[in-house]
Amino acid sequence: MSDQFLDAALRDAYLARDVVTARAGTALTTTCRSQQTSDLPSSGSVECRCGAAAGWRVTIGQVGSWWRDDLGRAVSALVALLSAAAFTVVGAPASAPTPAAVTASVSASVPASASAGVFGVPFEVFSGHGPGSVALDDLRGDGRTDIITVNLGDATVAVLLADGHGAFGPPQLYPTGPGPSGLATGDLNGDNVVDLAVSNQYNATVTVLLGRGDGTFGVPVAYPTGSGPSGVVIGDLTGRGTADLAVSDQFDGTVAVLLGRGDGTFGPPRLLPAGPGPSALAVDRLNDDDWSDLAVTNVADGTVVVLAGAGDGRFGAPRPYLTGPGPSSVSTGDVTGDARADLLVTNAGDATVSVLPATGHGTFGAGWSYLTGPGPSSVTLGDVTGDEVDDLAVANAGNATVSVLVGRGDSSFAPQRIYPAGPAPASLAEGDLTGRGGTDLAVANGRGSTVSILPAGVGVGQRQPTCDAHPGSPDIAW
Repeated sequence: MSDQFLDAALRDAYLARDVVTARAGTALTTTCRSQQTSDLPSSGSVECRCGAAAGWRVTIGQVGSWWRDDLGRAVSALVALLSAAAFTVVGAPASAPTPAAVTASVSASVPASASAGVFGVPFEVFSGHGPGSVALDDLRGDGRTDIITVNLGDATVAVLLADGHGAFGPPQLYPTGPGPSGLATGDLNGDNVVDLAVSNQYNATVTVLLGRGDGTFGVPVAYPTGSGPSGVVIGDLTGRGTADLAVSDQFDGTVAVLLGRGDGTFGPPRLLPAGPGPSALAVDRLNDDDWSDLAVTNVADGTVVVLAGAGDGRFGAPRPYLTGPGPSSVSTGDVTGDARADLLVTNAGDATVSVLPATGHGTFGAGWSYLTGPGPSSVTLGDVTGDEVDDLAVANAGNATVSVLVGRGDSSFAPQRIYPAGPAPASLAEGDLTGRGGTDLAVANGRGSTVSILPAGVGVGQRQPTCDAHPGSPDIAW
């Protein structure tokens, strides 16, 4: 796939009639220059055609902020990823006329990240202020992957419904308690519809929102927890087939277990000791029985503790394992290929992710660590490269990036590949967000108001449409 370039002066209200034929994964970049920063456009569009077929438009948006070139002119770049199999690109008017003082050029090229075969050019969707956690699920039962975030800045949970081609509707906001921090999705009342649970750090509650099956939710109901709830998970903790809640309580060193009644309501919290400063938790079968267990990270002493479930809502004493300093999140998955759940922990104190391998009977080995970006906040395990080997993806709050560590297939991971995200990524989740069959990433930008979408690179586990079979909206739009 060779790079192809097109340069042309944009004239008559930012109108280009030059044409370039491009392939899948091509990034269209419009670069505008002017002495006045106020003259620079912040958005526009490009028309795409399949041969002589009617075209569709891809919206393009500004990447980063303007900068100065060597002649002192202000420069702004607009980028969109073009994702049809093969098509023609035709310049189209911007959303607002561009002053005559602005000169511009258009180029079409394959971005480095797409040619590397993991992720293409990222784009952002508005979520709400200060999204601290993100989850992906099918909220309408239509096979499309929707986005849910909890927003610390305005004490809401936001629902962004997908169109199946990489675009999302405006956020539908529902109130939570103050300081929402953790988010979990699952069926809480047995109606086969996705419900939400949100931990609220500032008033020691967890909010439950029952889904209606159409992407909307009922009135939020709050239940008490321990002090300073930070994370929340949904799981069957009693073996009765009903959904229960577990919440890590950072201020009092406990985990609150709320047993479900099967109808979407929950009993009073049972507080279990966890350790100093529980920051996150995960639920999985971590030993050789059939009961759900809990893994909890303790930020104050650099440990992850395992609480073995008894199958009746009770748990054993916490068993600690050393991690790196400042463990911020924990996930589970089979890294070593022995059909046991291993532990994955991000360590904000030394910019690493630790892998603690299961050794059987609910115990874990000392493990090993890999470098990430600064302030890693969240980790997922999944096949993002399409080679049937699981990889690690880590959100880095310290430098607005995502690290991808490609699995080698021998329980180890390659050094990180770095991809841009928004300000202070606080959480990430993976799923097919563009409808192309690949594994995309959604990243909640904690110091912004957006979720960054990192689409799987061209050819990575995707269905490749032909030009004639793709007359509708593009998979990815800025």
